[in-house]
Amino acid sequence: MGKGGGRGGDATTAARRSSRSKAGATAGQTEGPAGSALVVEKDFADDERDRPERFTGPEPVLPTRWWHALHHALVFASCLVLHFATRGDPGPTGGGFFHSLPLTLWMLWYGDAYTAVLHCALDRAECLHVSILNGAARGFQAHHEFPCASTRGRGVYRMICDTHRIQVITIASALVFGRWNLMTARVCLMKLLVSAYGGATGHFYAHGGGATRPKWVKVAQRTRLLLTPKHHVGGHHVAPHGKNFGIVNGWSNGTLNTFLNHETPSVATLLWLWGFLSLFDVALIERCVAPSEATVSRLSQMATQSARAFFVV
Repeated sequence: MGKGGGRGGDATTAARRSSRSKAGATAGQTEGPAGSALVVEKDFADDERDRPERFTGPEPVLPTRWWHALHHALVFASCLVLHFATRGDPGPTGGGFFHSLPLTLWMLWYGDAYTAVLHCALDRAECLHVSILNGAARGFQAHHEFPCASTRGRGVYRMICDTHRIQVITIASALVFGRWNLMTARVCLMKLLVSAYGGATGHFYAHGGGATRPKWVKVAQRTRLLLTPKHHVGGHHVAPHGKNFGIVNGWSNGTLNTFLNHETPSVATLLWLWGFLSLFDVALIERCVAPSEATVSRLSQMATQSARAFFVV
């Protein structure tokens, strides 16, 4: 049970509670880059719960570190280098950072699906009893009771830095199981941009900001490149919090809502699936790009030839 479910709230009331300003809001702190603290005005109450539940507040906001900023700089520099080094290459590993439209669309879907699997697992109470997962699980589950304090109260930069460990796992797995070529680097960086940076940014702005949202965020939300408040708050933040687990853009939720909810599959299944994806997804995807593109090319040629033969006849 969480925000929107204290008195049997529905999607409309949940969205309204999340977006409106709360009475009695006070000034608070949020984190800036490299550990700096910025004073911001809060437009949400210190206690957002409809009724007392399991948590007395959101997880504490830890200071950011210099290595977080260095990591982010290296990731974005790598994306730029890859793009400009390969954009004029017509070969199978060329095409700039995005390479092709099908690969880009797939990574936008898959990156959202990856966050959904992890989110669904960490929303389960069983994870609170696993020491290695306890902190992350508390953060996800307390978020249901303190949705604004745990997002806008933390700041988007702090939320991005929270993804640092998973980014390191992704990079290490790509180095171990990938083929160490340009496509390995491209798929790995795409996953980081979508799942980590896109997930943190999409989730942050799905919890409001209203007119203060940057214009690019509003455009991205209208075009469904970023998660919308209606989809997330009006869907996932309605008890029992059993749908719409993807937090990047929501693209995968239409499919995964059939399989993921607040009870099934089991936590063990979810964690095994997340572990498998974390270790092998980059290696598997980069191995599938060339064969998939060859198949699509052959099918396109066959369709073109069939169309020409039909109109000639």
